[in-house]
Amino acid sequence: MDNIKSVKTRDDIVRLLNAALHHEWAVSFEYVIHAYSMPKGQFLYADPVSKQTTDARAQTIQIGIDEMYHALQLGITLTRLGVDPGFGTDEIVRYPRILDNLKEDKRTEEAVTDLYQSAEIEPEAFPEIENMVWNISYDEVRHIGQFAAMIAAVESAGAAGAACFAPHPDRGRREDLQLLHGLCRLENEAMHRYLKYVMMFNEHQDLGQRLFKNSTNHMRHWDKLAGILVRLGDVVAIENAETDAAGVERSRLPMPVAYPGTGRLSALESLPGLERDLAAKYEAALRLDSLEEIRAQLKLHLALTREHVFTQDKLLENARRIKGLV
Repeated sequence: MDNIKSVKTRDDIVRLLNAALHHEWAVSFEYVIHAYSMPKGQFLYADPVSKQTTDARAQTIQIGIDEMYHALQLGITLTRLGVDPGFGTDEIVRYPRILDNLKEDKRTEEAVTDLYQSAEIEPEAFPEIENMVWNISYDEVRHIGQFAAMIAAVESAGAAGAACFAPHPDRGRREDLQLLHGLCRLENEAMHRYLKYVMMFNEHQDLGQRLFKNSTNHMRHWDKLAGILVRLGDVVAIENAETDAAGVERSRLPMPVAYPGTGRLSALESLPGLERDLAAKYEAALRLDSLEEIRAQLKLHLALTREHVFTQDKLLENARRIKGLV
């Protein structure tokens, strides 16, 4: 992560925002990966903010969602500065032990808090951006305290050696697992592609909000699919990861870094096909034998994806109908 200390010019503020954005994309994905690599309800901790006994897995997912919203804020701010926000990320890491992942998460939060709070922004040069940076930084401060409490709880419970879920030994041979991993990849791509267009059309209230709704739906689908994989004895994969001799997975390309579309029409033209591809994969998954509770969840995903197909078809038709629309 670049560490930008002096921010005086537009170029400086863009560098700061881009460094932060690379971080936020990475952790919005990494924390959810870490969460779905640990069992539900097994690692409880005393949350220092809510003052409640909390499931570490559930809170780690929520922190990942916080980071996605940070990424959206940063991307919209870059767009308003005339900069096309990128989708490159910092490195994604998953260790074999749950405790090591939580420690990595805490270190990451400390590093980005330092990025935000140590940047010396020229007084009155970018007041709204400076205010946003400080606001985001205190979300990260909260996250540091929450991860620290999770770490302490795991250690005090004598669970320092607890292992993450491992890939199913037959993952490469089971059609159902391959289909589910393919759906995870496509849902992840869809979520981020929609977010790109939310950034592009952030000043268009109607279009931006409709696209954000679909992005959120795809995020929820990815979340549920990760849970289904655990239910089947597998674990969500990190795309393009390399695993070292110690079993540590690392990836600098956990999601696509480029998406089609430079304007309203070309962006909208890319979405109906994406939704139809997803619907076809859900239909294929539902043709296989599986537990009824899993089939019920996949049917819900398929129904909402078909709704997306209808909506995106109509958004595209309407955009083509209106002369002078950009």
